[in-house]
This record gives sequence, structure tokens and C-alpha cells, in this order.
Amino acid sequence: MLRLAIVFLLLPFIFCQVVIAKDLEQQEIDFRENPTKLYAKIAKITEFPLSFTTPQEFAKVADDLGYKPDELHRNLEVLARLNLEANLQSSSKYEDAELLIKQLDSIDSTAFEQAMVIMLKARLKARRDKQYQSVVAEYMEAFNKINSDVSLEAILFKYTLHEHLASLQMMLLQPAPALSHLNQYREIAYQLHNDYFIAESEAALGKYYNRSGDMSKSLLHFTEAFRLANGLNYLSLKSQTSINLARTYRDLEQWDDALKYAHDAAEILQKLGNESYLAETLNVIAMIYAAQEKWSKAIDYYLNSQQVNERVGNNIAVGLNFHNVGEVYSKLKNYPAAISALKQANDIFRAHKTNHYLVHNELLFAQVSADQQLWPETIDHANKAIELAKQKKLIDVQIEALGYLSKAYRGINDLNAAIDSVETIIALTQSVEDKKQANNGRSELTEQKLKFELTLLNNKLALQSAKNKRNQLIIMSLLILIGVALITVVFLYRNLKHKTKQHQASQIINHLEPLSQSPGYRAFIETLATMEQSEPKTLALININELNNIDMQLGLTESVTLIHSFMKQLSQHLGTDVFVIRSGVFACYFNQQHDADFIYEALLTCLEQLKDVKSNIPNFAQLQNIHQASIGHINLPLLGNPDVNISAELHFETLQYALAAAMDITEKPAYVSLRPLNFAPAAIFMPPLYLNLTQALNRGIIRAESNRNSLDINWPKC
Repeated sequence: MLRLAIVFLLLPFIFCQVVIAKDLEQQEIDFRENPTKLYAKIAKITEFPLSFTTPQEFAKVADDLGYKPDELHRNLEVLARLNLEANLQSSSKYEDAELLIKQLDSIDSTAFEQAMVIMLKARLKARRDKQYQSVVAEYMEAFNKINSDVSLEAILFKYTLHEHLASLQMMLLQPAPALSHLNQYREIAYQLHNDYFIAESEAALGKYYNRSGDMSKSLLHFTEAFRLANGLNYLSLKSQTSINLARTYRDLEQWDDALKYAHDAAEILQKLGNESYLAETLNVIAMIYAAQEKWSKAIDYYLNSQQVNERVGNNIAVGLNFHNVGEVYSKLKNYPAAISALKQANDIFRAHKTNHYLVHNELLFAQVSADQQLWPETIDHANKAIELAKQKKLIDVQIEALGYLSKAYRGINDLNAAIDSVETIIALTQSVEDKKQANNGRSELTEQKLKFELTLLNNKLALQSAKNKRNQLIIMSLLILIGVALITVVFLYRNLKHKTKQHQASQIINHLEPLSQSPGYRAFIETLATMEQSEPKTLALININELNNIDMQLGLTESVTLIHSFMKQLSQHLGTDVFVIRSGVFACYFNQQHDADFIYEALLTCLEQLKDVKSNIPNFAQLQNIHQASIGHINLPLLGNPDVNISAELHFETLQYALAAAMDITEKPAYVSLRPLNFAPAAIFMPPLYLNLTQALNRGIIRAESNRNSLDINWPKC
């Protein structure tokens, strides 16, 4: 139980350590993937530049920023390293790096911090002054300080140190130390169990063997790097493995694949804004075209690469571009242009004391001079190349330079010197690997090519399989979505159909008078709205006093029966549909004109027949001794102008006005019919209608007719 309790107590600490470890590794990956983005992030959170010169001042600055001192220290270390990256675009990066190194130097207290400062100073010297030989010694000093440190920070630092040392040794043409550092670089990557670092280290080894001519091992490492990079989602790493594949296909003389992978890498690097690696990629594309003897395209890409290198201030790379351009011009027999480019390359290499590049430029200079039979220049450049090659122990370079030297001595008839050169060539040639080893190497290369191609096919098969599964998933998802959509459409259709039925039913109900459930006001208005106003029509509005309160006198059931009976009789006598506006008030619409007398006579007949209606309420007949009936009547069109449109509501309101006047006549039954004169303006049939109609009657614009004395009519008061 005690052990279990201890484990539970330690769990938060262990989990915290795991999180910190993942953060450190991810930061290192971000450093390599997108240094510009990481630089912006750290510069912002640290509020760089900071002001401090002592550990106490630094502790206060950290506290003000809300950091622990060691956290802020780590961020400033990363910021200093970022300022020394070639692909970081900042005009003051070396000045910023120098400031950060000086500040870190003033507060370092541990062996790790001291080693970091030593490494930063050395890297600044390499970037700014190109003093590579002394830089290697300082790197080793930094490495020795943390050699026994097994913390994750120290392991990641050793990983970086081995990477940089390998690169430095390669530039100094020291292949053995470079290979040693690359192997340790790879060993640390596997120790970290991080596929990103493993892929990087495998790619670096592949690049080393590619440069040294051991193509079988180069393919082996490039294949592993490509396999691992394909399983990760890091663009910068993918671009590097793509460019490595481009180099491999170039060496296999598979030009289309080489260009495809190179252009893929260039596209990614342009997207990332990583111009240093973009320049290197453009160089590879140029070399692919040069290998196919497509010299014009090769020159174009070399010059594009040169422009990018000039933009980022990489002078050594600019010198290499001049060297490459000079080589292409020599192939085109354009010797003036070749010599001009090689001279510029020589100036850059000598200024930066990069003898490992200068030796190859002098060798090419000797070749171009020999091609033009410029024997003094050939002897001068060949001797310089031989001297530098001896320093770098480059036997192949010595042999080639001696060949040009022998040719030049023969050209000036110095046969003894020519013989000495040939004897030296023979002696050096004997030290080269025998033919059997070369054959074995070619056999091994063939095997690795086959393995490489098999790996690529397996990768393509795996990618196709994953793509097929993804497509199947997409198809299944689409089928499910289509199924859901169909169900939704069916549901919506049924719902819409149900709503439509409800709407139609509500429209029918809406057109019925509520109590009698007969066509009412809205049905009458809709009939008026659909009529052609220019054709002759007649409208009438009838009020029967005995029926105004019939629903109260007889009850709803009996009154509805009576009203339906009356409507049926009235409809038969008038030959039209009858609408119930409210209890006792009926509207009629005629498709032809009828005068008010016609409607009056039909109404009287119906009223007489109403007395004969047998009701379940025996006392109702006693209420029907006098029929107080009133009629409002108008003929359509109201106005002679066909362009004037009067709404259905205003037509009905005009009928109401006429009925109101008829109802005010004492002697019943009575009707009032309104007829506007031909010159009546349209304004009289505009709201407020009653006021306008009363004024029109007073002015004589509208004539009123009645079966009673029209002088006794009291028009509605407005």
C-alpha cells in the first residue's frame, strides 16, 4: 500500500516531466520547420529586446514578464539561435544575435548555459566571418562541457551540435570527421524515438553518401527518410526529403521523376518563404537540366538561385552559383562568359577563405584555359588546384589537375615537366581503389536501386490503399448524407403537403361567416378583387332588421337554419350568389347590371315567403308583422376612366354608405342607389371615403336614387 501511495504521489510529477519533454522536442521541430513564425512568437512573448546586465536584473525582468528565470533564459537562447539561421529574414539579425549572446554570457551559471554561449559565439563567427576551422574547435569545446549531461535539453543540444559539426566538416572537405558526427547525430535521433529527428538524420547521412559517391548507401538512407517524412505532417521536412529524392532520381538518370520531386520541393519552400533552401532546390533543378545537357535551362535556374542567394546574403552560395554558371558556359564554348563567372567565384572564395570550394573552381579554371590552349593560365590554375588539393587530400582533384598541367607543358614543349606530371598521375592512380572494389560497389548500387524502387512502389501502394479507403469512407458518407437528405425531403414534402391542406382549409374557413358558416365578407371581397372593373356589374348590400339579432332571439341552431333558407330563396330570385356579412346583412354580386327596383321586388317576395317558414319557435311568427328591410345599391364601373382602379374594399365601403342612408329612411322597405356622374374625379373614391362621398353628393357629383323621397335621406354624418 505504501508503494502504491508513493506511485500516486509521483504521478503528477512524472506527467509534468513528460509534458515538458514533449514541449522541448516540439519547439526544436518548430525551430527547424518554420523559424520565422517561431521567431515572431518568442520575440513577442519575451518583449525583445530586454535590458539587463546581471543575474539579479535578469531575475527581475523575468518576474516582470511572468516567467521563471530558467524559462526566459531558454527562450532567449532559442531567439539567439534563430537570429543565426540563414533563412530568417531580418536586416539586424546578426546585431540582435550579438546582443543576446552578450546578455546570455553575463548571466550563465551552469555548464549547459556556458556551452550554449560558446556555440552561439562560434556560429556567429561562422555566419559573419566564415572562419570555419576555428569554429569547429569552439564547437568541440561546447560539446565537451555537456558531454556527461543526460538531461533532455542537453541531448537536444548535442543533436544540434553534431548536425552543425558534420556540416562544417563537409564544407572543410573532412569526410571522416563529418561521417562520425552524422552517425552520432543519427544515434541521438533514435535515442529520442522521434520520427522527425530520425528522418532528418537519415536524410543528412543520405546527403553525405550522395556527395561522397557511395550511391548504394545514399539511396538506403534517403529511402528511410522519405518513408518517415510521408508519415508526418511537416512541410519543411517533406520538402527536404523531396529534394533528396530529386537528387537520387537525377543520379539514376530518371529525369522526369527528378524534376517532379524538385519542383514539389520548390513549391513547398516558396509557400514557407524558406529562401535559403529554395536557392539550393533551384540549384538541383539546374543540375538536372545540366545533366541532360539542356544548358539554357540550367543557366536560367542557376541565375534564379543566385538571385535568391544574393537576396538572403549568402555570399558563399553566390560564389557556387558563379562556379556552376561558369561550368555551363564552358560546355557551350562561351569561354569569355565562363572565365568572367569563374573569376567572380574565385574572388568570393578567396575573400571568405573557403579553400574547399576554391580548389574546385581553380580546377575548372585550368580546364577552361586548357580548352582555349591558354597554356600559361592553365599551368597557373592547375598548380593552384594541386596545392589546395594536397592540403585537402583530394587525390581525384590532383589527378585531374595534373592531366591539365601535363597537357599545358606539352603545349609549350616542356616535355620533362610533362613526363613528371604523368608519373605523378600514375603514382596517385595506384592509390585509388581497384576495379574489383568498383565493380562490387556498382553491384551494391544496383541492389540498392532495386530496393529503393521497391520501397517507392510499396509506398505508392500504401498511399493508394489509404486513398481507396478514404474514397470508400467518402462514398459511404455521401450515401448516408443522400439517405438523410431523402428522408428529410420526404418528411418536408409530407409536412408541406399537410401544411398546404391546413392552409387550404383555413382559407375556406376564413372565407366563411363565423356563425352561419356561409360565404362571408372575405369571400365577397375576393370576388370583387377578381372581377374586371371595366365590365358592367351590380353590387347590393341588404339589411333586414328582423334578422339582425335573430341569433339571440332564436338561438344559433334555429337562426342558422332560417338564414340558410332565406339565402337560398334570395339567391334563386336574384339569380346570383349571396354572401352573409353579419347577422341580417347580406351582399350580392351580379355579373350584369340590374337596377335597384329589381333587387327591391325580389327582396319583398323573399320576405313574404319568410313568413311561411315553419320554425320550432312558435312565437317567432308574431315578430314578423313588419319587414324593416333596407338596400344599398351601386352599378359598376363607378368611374368611366378605365385607368382608375378602385379596390374591392372601397367598393364595399361605398355600398355600406348607400345602405347606411337607406337604413336612416323611416318608411321601409327602402333602397338607396348611388351613381357618380361621368366627370366625377377618382379622388371621391379615396379614403376617408364617407367624407369624400358626402362632399361629392353636396356638390352634385354623385346622384342618389331611392324608392322614397330622396330629400328625406339623412346621409351619414362625417
